[in-house]
Amino acid sequence: MNILAVILAGGKGERLYPLTRDRAKPGVPFAANYRIIDFTLSNCANSGLRKIVL
Repeated sequence: MNILAVILAGGKGERLYPLTRDRAKPGVPFAANYRIIDFTLSNCANSGLRKIVL
Protein backbone atom coordinates (compact mmCIF):
# COMPACT_ATOMS: atom_id res chain seq x y z
CA MET A 1 0.00 0.00 0.00
CA ASN A 2 1.53 3.31 -1.08
CA ILE A 3 -0.35 5.73 1.18
CA LEU A 4 1.14 8.47 3.35
CA ALA A 5 -0.51 8.92 6.75
CA VAL A 6 -0.33 12.42 8.22
CA ILE A 7 -0.88 12.59 11.98
CA LEU A 8 -1.73 16.05 13.28
CA ALA A 9 -0.22 16.45 16.73
CA GLY A 10 0.13 20.17 17.38
CA GLY A 11 -1.18 22.57 19.95
CA LYS A 12 -0.19 23.87 23.35
CA GLY A 13 -1.91 21.19 25.41
CA GLU A 14 -3.33 23.66 27.90
CA ARG A 15 -6.17 21.36 28.98
CA LEU A 16 -3.68 18.64 29.91
CA TYR A 17 -1.49 20.91 32.02
CA PRO A 18 0.48 20.03 34.22
CA LEU A 19 1.10 16.83 32.20
CA THR A 20 2.18 18.96 29.24
CA ARG A 21 4.45 21.28 31.21
CA ASP A 22 7.60 19.41 30.09
CA ARG A 23 6.42 17.54 26.96
CA ALA A 24 4.09 17.77 23.99
CA LYS A 25 0.63 16.16 24.11
CA PRO A 26 1.60 13.11 22.01
CA GLY A 27 4.36 12.30 24.49
CA VAL A 28 2.15 12.32 27.59
CA PRO A 29 2.33 8.94 29.37
CA PHE A 30 -0.76 6.72 29.40
CA ALA A 31 -1.15 3.55 31.49
CA ALA A 32 2.53 3.64 32.56
CA ASN A 33 3.97 1.85 29.50
CA TYR A 34 2.54 3.90 26.62
CA ARG A 35 2.35 7.44 25.29
CA ILE A 36 -0.77 8.92 23.74
CA ILE A 37 0.81 8.85 20.26
CA ASP A 38 1.46 5.09 20.54
CA PHE A 39 -2.22 4.30 19.95
CA THR A 40 -2.38 6.31 16.75
CA LEU A 41 0.88 4.84 15.45
CA SER A 42 -0.30 1.33 16.31
CA ASN A 43 -3.57 1.87 14.42
CA CYS A 44 -1.63 3.03 11.36
CA ALA A 45 0.74 0.05 11.50
CA ASN A 46 -2.12 -2.43 12.01
CA SER A 47 -3.89 -0.92 8.99
CA GLY A 48 -0.88 -1.57 6.78
CA LEU A 49 0.32 2.03 6.62
CA ARG A 50 4.11 2.22 6.61
CA LYS A 51 4.71 5.84 5.57
CA ILE A 52 3.80 8.09 8.48
CA VAL A 53 4.46 11.80 9.01
CA LEU A 54 3.97 13.30 12.44
